Amino acid sequence: MPATRVGVTGPQATRLIQRLRAMTPAWAITRREAHWIAERQARLLLANAGVTAPPVPERIVGDLDGVQVYPLPQMPVKGLLGASKPSGQGGDILIDSTMPVAERRVTLMHELKHIIDGGHATKLHQRGSQTSGEGLCTDFAMSLLMPAPWLRADWLAGSRDVHALAERYQVPVEAVSHRLHTLGLRQHPKRRLLRSHCQWQPHRKHGHTLNRKGKQTKGDNTHEHK
Repeated sequence: MPATRVGVTGPQATRLIQRLRAMTPAWAITRREAHWIAERQARLLLANAGVTAPPVPERIVGDLDGVQVYPLPQMPVKGLLGASKPSGQGGDILIDSTMPVAERRVTLMHELKHIIDGGHATKLHQRGSQTSGEGLCTDFAMSLLMPAPWLRADWLAGSRDVHALAERYQVPVEAVSHRLHTLGLRQHPKRRLLRSHCQWQPHRKHGHTLNRKGKQTKGDNTHEHK
């Protein structure tokens, strides 16, 4: 089954990608500043799309001109859930279309953050493993799918059932728990609920990498989500 182009085109959407990228400075910043920028990027996307209530539609990604989403029933690499390859005007995203909707949505928004970052991890004052950059992408996905004002309002209104909230926002239950903890609304469970989403490196097979159509190429810097 061939990949399908999702979304529409337009100069305004193209400018939006540039605006989102411009929000991240070229100099090193703290993790707190990076999280704040990710929240602002999520808000800009929502405002531009006119989305004011959950669930956030997946079209918010496909509507960005320059960004192409390819839902695939069979990914080119076994166990690969999502991958992205940024370009000057946007980039390409591969998504495993057989994933549960909730998990697919988190994966899609996570990969979008890598597209926004242009393929370069945000420069942090304290550099650690690549997990820190992946954490920023996951937090961006949480910010976009569960905006702080919406989730706080639901929580304060008495909606305390994480399963009900997960259904309302169409995200995994563990993602709701993670977001509630981040916002200081609920104590985070002791066990790790969110798995690592990505590896910032090309998938190599026999000295080659895989392009968006699953074909092998050389020197193709592709971001993968496993």
